[in-house]
Amino acid sequence: MSVLVTTTNGYHIFTSSGKHLTSLEGHRVEAFTPGLDGAWLAIVDRREIWRHGADGSWTPLAKCDVDLTAVAATEHAVFAGTADARVVRIVPESGAVVALDGFDAVPGRDAWHAVGIPLQVRSMTATVDGALLVNVHVGGIPRSTDAGATWEPTLDVDDDVHQVLAHPTRAEIAVAAASAGLCRSTDGGATWRSTTEGMEMSYARGVAIVGDDVVVTVSDGPWSERSALYRAAVDGGPVERVIGGLPEYLAGNIDTRCIASDETKLALADGNGDIWLSSNGFEGFTRIAEGIDAVTGVAIA
Repeated sequence: MSVLVTTTNGYHIFTSSGKHLTSLEGHRVEAFTPGLDGAWLAIVDRREIWRHGADGSWTPLAKCDVDLTAVAATEHAVFAGTADARVVRIVPESGAVVALDGFDAVPGRDAWHAVGIPLQVRSMTATVDGALLVNVHVGGIPRSTDAGATWEPTLDVDDDVHQVLAHPTRAEIAVAAASAGLCRSTDGGATWRSTTEGMEMSYARGVAIVGDDVVVTVSDGPWSERSALYRAAVDGGPVERVIGGLPEYLAGNIDTRCIASDETKLALADGNGDIWLSSNGFEGFTRIAEGIDAVTGVAIA
């Protein structure tokens, strides 16, 4: 087991034996995402998608002529979101990049608007049965069940979603972190229920799934100096605070993709670039690194 931390200057590997390795120095690495055949995918230098194999090798997969912001994979294709709020499909065999015109025609698109940063795709995910969920900031979560040919809007635009994530084994479950709090879906992202009940702070930025529980990172706003974790069952029910060895509050915001799980452990990067890892689920957190500059994401592999 290793914790992988992507940054604007390469990525870091923290192994279970205590080693700290680095790779891709000089390259911006982000949107580290499980891909096809046990490999991982990442956006490198904003416009390229690279494949990271189990042997540690990196292989360029595709190059786009626009900045990329998110990536997701289904059984047959790789999809990427762009900095101008569009979606493309990458054919892994050839590296061809195909614009999905249907995404430009999603109902309600004219109501999308920029808040804080330019209008863009912020995150995206695919359910195990192939539904695509795309988090537009700020534009809700458009959903496609036909490989991106057509799209339907879900979740209110002004709920201000920061990350969407599908359950790795249950096709009906998806979760999201939003200004409206913790959002949960039990029909594959077609409909959503959001809650802030039980949360001291409710501005949610990151989300991860541990078994049949979801954990969400919250603060009191985009420029907050402190954040906290809350957990709940993915199917619904009450929300409760996570401590498990963490300080009462973590520094800054724990941002989109800066919390991750391998189904048994959790890893996160706080606003100071400190990396925390649990020993089991939501318990036994320890700080395994401090002050990693310009973190863009965290994963466990």
